[in-house]
Formats: sequence, structure tokens, C-alpha cells
Amino acid sequence: MIIWLQGPSGAGKTTVGRRLAAMRGLPFIDLDEEIERAEGRSILDIFSGDGEAAFRRMEWNAFFALLDEGNSPKVVALGGGAIADPAIRAALRASGVRVSLDVDVLTAIARLEGDVPRPLLFEESPADAWLRLYRRRARLYHDADIAVDAAGTPEDVAAAISAAIDTLGQPLWSSTSVLAGERCTVSSWRSLYTLAAQMRRLAEGRPLCVLADASVAAIYPEYCHPGREGGDHLLVMIEPGESGKNLKAVEEIASAMARYGLTREATIIGIGGGVVTDMTGFLSSVYMRGVRSIYVPTTLLGQVDASIGGKTAVNAAGVRNLLGTFRQPEHVLIGSGFLRTLPERELRSGFVESLKMGIANSSLLADAVERATPAITSGEMPENIDELLRLSVATKLDVVEKDTHDTTLRLSLNLGHTFGHALEGVEPDRYAHGEAVAFGLIAAAEMARRLGDITEARREWIASRALPFTLSAGTRHDIPRLLAAMESDKKRSGDGLRFVLPTETTGVRIHATEDRALVAGAMEYAFERIAGGA
Repeated sequence: MIIWLQGPSGAGKTTVGRRLAAMRGLPFIDLDEEIERAEGRSILDIFSGDGEAAFRRMEWNAFFALLDEGNSPKVVALGGGAIADPAIRAALRASGVRVSLDVDVLTAIARLEGDVPRPLLFEESPADAWLRLYRRRARLYHDADIAVDAAGTPEDVAAAISAAIDTLGQPLWSSTSVLAGERCTVSSWRSLYTLAAQMRRLAEGRPLCVLADASVAAIYPEYCHPGREGGDHLLVMIEPGESGKNLKAVEEIASAMARYGLTREATIIGIGGGVVTDMTGFLSSVYMRGVRSIYVPTTLLGQVDASIGGKTAVNAAGVRNLLGTFRQPEHVLIGSGFLRTLPERELRSGFVESLKMGIANSSLLADAVERATPAITSGEMPENIDELLRLSVATKLDVVEKDTHDTTLRLSLNLGHTFGHALEGVEPDRYAHGEAVAFGLIAAAEMARRLGDITEARREWIASRALPFTLSAGTRHDIPRLLAAMESDKKRSGDGLRFVLPTETTGVRIHATEDRALVAGAMEYAFERIAGGA
């Protein structure tokens, strides 16, 4: 395993790297020094003589030449701009542990001025130049397995990194449940490198079918090949989106599995968001009457909701999730590191499920959601992301353990979903799931207020928290079409349309109604609030 040190110029990667290597008895390599040795010139001379583009080519060649030598344990300090290259980022994830050294601009410039001359020191304002580069690359620097504050002494920073590395072999947290006789273990991993190693351990010796979201596979190709050397597994790419989650796709994959010779001893691994884990679960429950499955959810929605609880489904007859089963995966492997490459819209959408469960089931989760909201609405990763994941999973498992087959308490997890599913059904390509559910939370709160279940203040509390995650309507919606879509909802009962409504404190109640004016009024209110933005 290689320990990669990444971060901006002046973070102390070389100095810390030498001390870290000495602590752990490993060789140390500085990529910039390797380039200088090969070229017989300093980095400054290369920049001034050949330009940055030429230096980046040298850096790329030096990096992959280093990888060609093998993944033997070592500590490597990267140049500040190396992580800007997508191929290098993918290779870093696949070959070792990435450590991000973070530092403020004043400390960085002070260190650079006392070191060998660097190109940015010759800018008119080195501090401004450093900040421009840092802001452009900050998201890439923070996409790491370990993050440390590099403002301390090199000895202290190296010791902090070494201590963190020693914890990577164990999950941050793990929970095992037996749901309707099926055992499921959910574990969260700080490092995507060690998560991949765990996936390979669980897959070892098993005939495999890997279902991978095509867009995820493009970013994380190393996760698509968990089998032994030689790629002895069937790999099926799933295109993103709900449109391909149907029986035709299931039949095609099952046919491919049969041609490949997969038997009841097979394991299906699903890598991606809720569509992939739904397909994986459905297939694992029906292929030869049941095979094992492992989920690797890569979206926030998948990690807090879709992969947890054992519901599987495919769409049919124009109805979302009309056909489904209950089937628990053997393992769910969660890594918050996947979320750092998630599009901002998907991050915000997935967060709504945690918000929903906080309102319906857990004041502790509601508090964690409150603390995470400012970062999420800014498109950033909240500091408490691992706590948010842990509480979300614990909350859902607690509900599912008490009602595995969705007859009583588990219905609380549908808060906002009757409204939201109708919106998704009427405009399937416009709304992300979380955006539709956020609309549903506001509508459900207004319905509860009209029924006298909650006060106006409680409705406002819920609406204000859901509004940042809605999609502005822009046009008037066809309320009759939405009502018609609800008629096909799976949660309809003999007493009429069935809604999960919030209560004055944490909790929900089920309300069935034939009063279409009540339902329409709640939706009108929600659309008006979203259009008004307040």
C-alpha cells in the first residue's frame, strides 16, 4: 500500500513525508525531486524554460513510471497540481491511501519563502496566486481518505497521519441486523481503498456478477473488478436513471448471468445509486430463487435510504416501483468518500431522505441534519457527514427491524412520498427524487395543518427546512394529473388515498382520505411556497 500525500504548495508534504516514512520504516519519494533528478533541472527552471504544460507531462510520466514499479509500501509526496489530472486521481484511489494536508495561506507562503524558490513566489502577489490555485483545487485536495491540519510541527502532523492510517483496517462503524431471518451487515469505511479491499475479501472465491452504474464506473473503474486476477466475473453496466429499471432489463441481465454459467452459488455486487441497488436486490431475490448480494452505494440517497432495509423494486405499467420483493443484502459497504465526486444536485437530493427520517423518526438525526444543512446547501461536504450517515442508517434499521414487511411502523418512512411519487410520475425527467420528496414534505405538512394535527409554527419549521432542496416550479402544475397519479400509488388503501403526515413533535400518523380538495389544496400551497422561495 502506498501512502500518497497531497495538498497545496507549502503544506509540508516533503518534510512531513520524510518523517512519516521514518516512523513507519518505509522508503520516501518526492515526485518533484524525481522529476528534477530525471531532467537535471529545478522545477523553477522547467517552468520558466518549458512552461507548465511541459512540466505536467513530465509529472504524468514520472507518476506512472513510479506505479509501474509496483505497489510496494512507500510514502510519496505529490506536487500541488498532480491531483488535477483525472487519470492520476483514479490511480491514487486504486493504489493506496490518500492523505490531504491542509494549511492556511499565510503559513504556506511563509514556508515557501524559506524553501527552494517556487514559481508562484515570482507572482506579483504570491498569496493571491496561492489562493487562486487553492480555490480551484480545494475539492480535489479534500477528496482523500485522511485529512489532517498541517499547520503543526512536521513531527506532530506525521504522528497524526500514522495514527489515522492504523485505524483504516477497521470500519468507522458497523451494524448487523437480522431482518425476517436474513442477516445484513452495514459498515462504513473511512478509506475507499480499504473499502475496496473489504469488497474483494467478501467476494473472494465466489462466482460474481457486478452491476455498475456506468457514470460511477467511469470515475471508479477499480471497483468494477473485485474478482481474482483475470477478471473472472460478469460485468454489466447500468445506464443512470429510472427508465432502465424494468423487467426487460432484469430479463436481459438474468439471461447474461445464465449464459455466463452463474448458479445459486453466485453473488451479485451492485455499485451505484438507488437504481443499481434496486436492480441488484430484485435480481438477487428472483435469480434461481435467490442468490447472495452485496451493495456498494455511491450516492447519499443510496447510503442513507435505498440500500438499507431490503426493499427491492422495478418499474412497470408506468408506475414507479410497482413490482418488488423484500430481500436483504448480505453486506452494505458505505464510504463517504464517494460523495466527494457526487454532483451537487444529487448530494442535495439524497440529503432529503435524512431530513425526512429526522422529522418522522429521530430527534437526534434531526439535530445532525440541522448542523449539516448549511454545508449541503452550499454544495460542500458537511463536517459531520459520517455522523449523519451513521444516524440515518441506525434510524432506518431501527424502523425496519420492527416492521420488516412494511405494514405498520415502516410506513413512517413514506413521509412526503405520496406527493413526491406523483410529481415524479407526472414529470419523470424533471425532478430528482429528493426534490420531489421535499415538495411532498411541504404538502404533507400543510395537509396536517389543515386537519388540525400540527400548528402553523410546526408547518413552517418543516417547510423552511425542505424549501432549500426543492426545484422551483416555474410553471403551474396540473393538479388533476397529480391526483390521477396518486390513484396508482402502491400506498392507496380501501379507505382512499393514504398519506403519512407529520405530528407536532417527532413522529407521524397515517391518514386516508377521499377528500380531493384537501389534497389539491395542500399541493397548491406547496407549489406557491416553492415559487415564492420563502
